[in-house]
Amino acid sequence: MITSRGRALLERYALASASLSRSTGERLATEAGQSVEFYDFRPYQPGDELRYVDWRVYARTGRLYTRLYQAERTVDLHIVLDTSRSMMLGGKSLYARMVAEILSFVALRDSKCQVHLFSGESSRPAYGLTGIAPAWAFIEAAPVVEGAAPTPIDALKEFALGMPPTQGATLVLIISDLFDEGPLQPALAALRARGLDAGFLQVMAEEDLNPDEGQLEVVDLETGARLFVGPEEVVTYRQSVQTFVRHTRGAILQAGFRHSLLGATEGGGEMLEQRAFSALVREGILQKR
Repeated sequence: MITSRGRALLERYALASASLSRSTGERLATEAGQSVEFYDFRPYQPGDELRYVDWRVYARTGRLYTRLYQAERTVDLHIVLDTSRSMMLGGKSLYARMVAEILSFVALRDSKCQVHLFSGESSRPAYGLTGIAPAWAFIEAAPVVEGAAPTPIDALKEFALGMPPTQGATLVLIISDLFDEGPLQPALAALRARGLDAGFLQVMAEEDLNPDEGQLEVVDLETGARLFVGPEEVVTYRQSVQTFVRHTRGAILQAGFRHSLLGATEGGGEMLEQRAFSALVREGILQKR
């Protein structure tokens, strides 16, 4: 769960909806411009349009402030979280849950948010600060899927087919390692068919990308199959993983969605929170209000 210090920091951030997709999407309620209702002030930042600077405040205080406006429409956020066994490797599961908690906290201050699991379970739609605790409880209690878990392709297709058609006011953030033997295109097509704006947060562990060289026993966490490999197989595996990530990213971008590669780290607590937050800011998923 996010610390009180982390919550205070997140109060200053919002989801950057338009940056999560290559297509133009709706803006969250705290973005400035092209709306009618004044929302708040914040200190001027390089890049802010001068027409939104409040010169009367500057005359009184000698400091530059930018006026923020209430957007005409808000974005409904749907977080789709992978809790399959492959996410247990290298701290991916804890990292992914922390990312989901950060995103839900920021989103629920401005818009409606709902969390979904690859297994098909969903939290109740929530809006406002009162929805944060139930959303976090759902995320933390989400069980690891045992047995024949839905693949990313199947899970995302089922999720998309269960959503009503939209016209740009719904943002979906998928948090997963996206490990699947098949091509991702059918899931991407299903998301596009429903008119959903999607961002893929592909979580990978160091063990996924760069396993140690040497004589290793490889265990498939999904099936339990075991295989002994040597240095040459490890090199081949690394190349295969790089190809997988490259092809996955290419397919997502070609479909008009956003792809971010997030590196999971072992451990928990405040360090995990800080690393997840820093990654979301670096990737442009969170922005200052």
